[in-house]
Order: sequence, then C-alpha cells, then structure tokens
Amino acid sequence: MNHPFQVGKVYQNRRGQYEVVSLNEQDEMMIRYLDSGEERVVSIEAQARIWQNMSWEEQARAQEQEAIEARFQQGYGEDFTGLVDSDFKTNTEGTTWRSRRGLAGSVAQYLSTNTPYTFVSWAIYRWPVAFLTHRADYEMAAYEMGSRKAKFTIELDENSLYYGLYLERSDEAMDRTWDWTRLLPVLRESPALQEVIVEAELEAGLRFLGRAYQGEDTFHFADGPSKGARALWPEETPANLSVTERLGRLAQIPEGHWVEFYIMGTMAKEDAVAEGVQVAQHIAAAMRLLLPLYTAATQE
Repeated sequence: MNHPFQVGKVYQNRRGQYEVVSLNEQDEMMIRYLDSGEERVVSIEAQARIWQNMSWEEQARAQEQEAIEARFQQGYGEDFTGLVDSDFKTNTEGTTWRSRRGLAGSVAQYLSTNTPYTFVSWAIYRWPVAFLTHRADYEMAAYEMGSRKAKFTIELDENSLYYGLYLERSDEAMDRTWDWTRLLPVLRESPALQEVIVEAELEAGLRFLGRAYQGEDTFHFADGPSKGARALWPEETPANLSVTERLGRLAQIPEGHWVEFYIMGTMAKEDAVAEGVQVAQHIAAAMRLLLPLYTAATQE
C-alpha cells in the first residue's frame, strides 16, 4: 500500500510525535514515542489515515488563520494616495496619514507580507506618530503599555519623514513585560544581531541612535531633543562609533534615567511627497531589515 512513512522519520498521531523504527510487509510498523520512549507495533493503514486527517486539519486551521488575518487588516492602506505638503507638521490637525486606511495601515500591510507577523498600526494621540506592532502586543496607543513594547514607528515633522524601530528603558525598575529586558542583553552578546544593525546602516541609510532623559515630560523621536532628551553619541555620524561601542554607552546610563533606543531612517519632505504611494513600500522594506531585532525583543 502507499503510505508516507520512512524509517527514522518523525510523524504524529493523536497521542503525540513518534519515530518510525521499522516497517514490515504485514501492514505493520514499529514506532517509538518521542516523549516517553515507549515502542509499539501499529497498523500502517490506520496511522496513515490519522496522519492524513491531521494534515488536513492543520491546513484548514492555517487557511482559517489567513482568513482571520485578512479580515483583521481589511481596509488597511486603501485610502492612501501619497503624502502631501500639509501632512508635514508638528500636530495632527487635518491629517489622515496615521490612520489604518492611510500610510500607517499601508506600511503595516506591506510589512506583514511573507513574515511571521500580522502588524497593526496605532495612531498615537495628538502626536504626528504611528506605531506598528503585531497583534499580541495590543493597546500600543495606551502610553503605559506602549512604552514597554518594541515597536516600529513612523513620524512626520515640518521637514522630514522618520521611520524605524524604537524601544524604551524605564527610569524605574522593569519587569519582563518590558521588551528592553530581552533585546539589549542578547544584542550585546550576539554578533549576528549586531550585524543586522551594521547592514541596516550601510544598505538602507538607517541610524542606530541612543538618548537619555531625566524629567516628567513625554516626547517622541522628532521632538525629543527639544524636550531635553540627550543624544548619547553624535546623531549625524553615529557610525563613527561601532555598534558595540554604542551598546556600551547605552549600558552605562545609570538607573533613574529614561533611555531610548532607535534605529531610524529619515527622508526629506520633498522626497517623501515625490515617492507617492511607493513611500509605504520604501518604509516597509527598511523595517523588514530590522525584523530579527524585533523578534529578539518580543519573543519570550
């Protein structure tokens, strides 16, 4: 009979995963369960039927999840026709680019394509800022929760478009709900993740930046310096310091300081407007380079 089984390969039935130890011509095979080590002689025909049914069920679940995610992003980016001059301001009056039907939603949709994540965009109250994060990190627009999480960010001011990855370190004790506690330790020890930053700076013109702050104000990337956020190294020429050196400076900031980690791209207003709808793909392509860092930050 035709069946999928090969000696030494791993399969699964309703009880769990097993390895095929041997096959015989009497429609039987010896299997060994991986969790217990128990060996049993079972019917090849019965196990083939179970394996096929479970494969169909897995396909059905995957199709259902795809449909859920498609509905979840319904309308994302549909109204985006490009940025205009009047979008570039330090407030949000009269703008729609932060909406899920605008630029922010369009970037989220492009960034979700062929990745493990379904990204959601969040317009941040009264700020010309949108955050993008995957569905498990809901309520990013709520400051107390959003500040804990790694997020992709899009911002505008009078002259420029900014986009990239953003993490925050609290000026108080942090628990594991803060993504900083995951990313920064592993980043200091991982040459591969550091190389992600190097390549993002070389290939996409992004900049790895760090800032520290003491005080009670709240701010975002574009207005941080005017609110008192202090650059930890020159922001125009950050690559004059190696990634390792910059990580070292972040680690040296004492407790009691708010610290911010950015890997940001900048585009002049004229260029962003000229790109039209393609600006969303430009932003998403740069963010895609940073997905290994986002994954390291958000996965337990």
